[in-house]
Amino acid sequence: MKKFLLSLIAMFALAYSMPAVNAATYSDAIKENKPLAILIYATWADNLDDVTKNFTDMQQQYGETYNFVMLNIATAETKEFNKKYYIYPNLPYVFLSRENGKVTRSVLTDCLKDSACFSQKLNLFTN
Repeated sequence: MKKFLLSLIAMFALAYSMPAVNAATYSDAIKENKPLAILIYATWADNLDDVTKNFTDMQQQYGETYNFVMLNIATAETKEFNKKYYIYPNLPYVFLSRENGKVTRSVLTDCLKDSACFSQKLNLFTN
């Protein structure tokens, strides 16, 4: 029973520490003919829970129009992304992209925490 409880606690801690969104990988997403919303984050960033909640909500609302990708700055995939685009330290934020992953707009943290603002940015970007 003790091992079961410790396993359950470990699984809960792991699940809680990871943002809860099913996003495509960057390399897969750029192959599709859809705009991208790319969340750049660090696990230590302020407001990460609020931002990932809104990012998940936007993914559910705009999933037909956009590919949603999450890039943790500590991963190898993000290091490859950073070779193309300088990732500045005001994390988290979203890059918006249209053509083969080429970044054309950014959405900063304050807007990401506000569903109406984030939704407006997504709508304006696709029109």
